[in-house]
Amino acid sequence: MSDTDSFIREVSEEVRQDRMFRLWKKYGALVIGAIAVIVGGTAVWSWLEQQELQARAERGEAFLAVAAGDVAAHQALIAQQEGAAAALAGLRMAEAQAASGDTDAAIATYEQVAAEAQAGAAYTDLARLEAIRLRSASAAPDEMIAELAPLVAEGAPYRLLALELRAALALNAGDVAAARADLDAIVSDPAATGETRSRVQAVIQTLGPAASAS
Repeated sequence: MSDTDSFIREVSEEVRQDRMFRLWKKYGALVIGAIAVIVGGTAVWSWLEQQELQARAERGEAFLAVAAGDVAAHQALIAQQEGAAAALAGLRMAEAQAASGDTDAAIATYEQVAAEAQAGAAYTDLARLEAIRLRSASAAPDEMIAELAPLVAEGAPYRLLALELRAALALNAGDVAAARADLDAIVSDPAATGETRSRVQAVIQTLGPAASAS
């Protein structure tokens, strides 16, 4: 390599270093700041995740600490929760109230949970279904059947249970054809378990053969 080539190479290297120095001087703070944001964001996310896991564990312990039939303890638990956790606590309290014979209080609690839209359909629909089930002991079957309409819709989380309850109400009202239609819908539903099909088919058999169309 000639002296000229060596000189040019050294000059080019110095120019590159000088350019990098000037670029770093101009943008270095931004680069460091971006790295700090990324690292800090990752740390915050990790901390929040740990906090959520800890909160879930604490909620689980709080639920396990409450005896199934202790209504007062369930009331205190509801006050400490929010969203789905509060809805779950409400369902457990309503169950405890029903088990103790306080049906009116259980219905009121179920209806309160059903009104909490932010809890999600998995909780609100179950609460609504249980409220209707308890009320059906004294309410007119037609009224309860009408209230079950949104719960038997396609895609509803407890559709099969709602159909089964509606079939029972139809039988109480003397409408065997409507009851059979709901029971047949349960049996033919792919989501029905073997146990559900067996139970429903047993009811269908007690109804005898379907009336032929005239």
